[in-house]
Amino acid sequence: MTCRIMALDVDGTLVGPDNVVTDDIIDAVTLADRAGISICLATGRSYSETIKIWEQLGLDRRRQPMILIGGALVSETDTHRALYHKPMDSETACRFADALGAAGYCAMAIVDAWRYEVEYYLTDHGDLADAKERWFAHMDVSVASVGSLRDVLLAPDRPDVLRISAVVDQADGPTLAEELKAQFGDAINVCSILAPNYNVWIVEAHACGADKRTALQYVAQATRTPLSEVAAVGDDVNDISMLSSAGLGVAMPQAPQSVIEASDHVASGGLAEFIRQLVEGKFD
Repeated sequence: MTCRIMALDVDGTLVGPDNVVTDDIIDAVTLADRAGISICLATGRSYSETIKIWEQLGLDRRRQPMILIGGALVSETDTHRALYHKPMDSETACRFADALGAAGYCAMAIVDAWRYEVEYYLTDHGDLADAKERWFAHMDVSVASVGSLRDVLLAPDRPDVLRISAVVDQADGPTLAEELKAQFGDAINVCSILAPNYNVWIVEAHACGADKRTALQYVAQATRTPLSEVAAVGDDVNDISMLSSAGLGVAMPQAPQSVIEASDHVASGGLAEFIRQLVEGKFD
């Protein structure tokens, strides 16, 4: 295939639990960049959680924006400026947060810090202390605690919420996600994923249409690049839309079976080897 853009998931794909991009991956990414392949990070992380990973690659920040928060946001790497965002309906977001609270979990609402100077709003009910320890102890982000998300999301100057999520017990994750899917129907996209770098399960919801495929299409159209000329690599269910729509969808070997089935190739030799094979023309 002719590849003009390579979209890379971050956690479990580009970096492991140490959040370090290995030298062999940096070398392979540099090789792809010199071959004219633009690198686009596509992750569930926020800007501040992602930019430090981008900086490790040593690429020109002006070359490509980043897909963030599972596709709900696209931001420039050099200015932090939001180019595209897909917010949730405020009332629906509040109802989803209430449902997480009823299940005993602290709801976390993420917004675009470029617009609002805060990234996460946390409800003070549920397992607040546990959520802070299991999630926010690992990252440097701005957090505001609120009694209820309704106090924030239904106010006249309310921020646009891009995702509502909770850190859940592994045994509860898939079951809770299925119950919430049944409750909310087509109003939002609900899924449960393993955050491998934190070894925790997340149940999360985005607006319908807020996914990595839609965001990738937005990024690609800026350079008039068809998705048939995009390679995408990922490792979890929130990558499926991106992998199945790209010209070459690539699953990491540890990915769930549903992700592998949605892909064209499995990077059994690791990410660096796949990138080198792509540059060398193996997939032409």
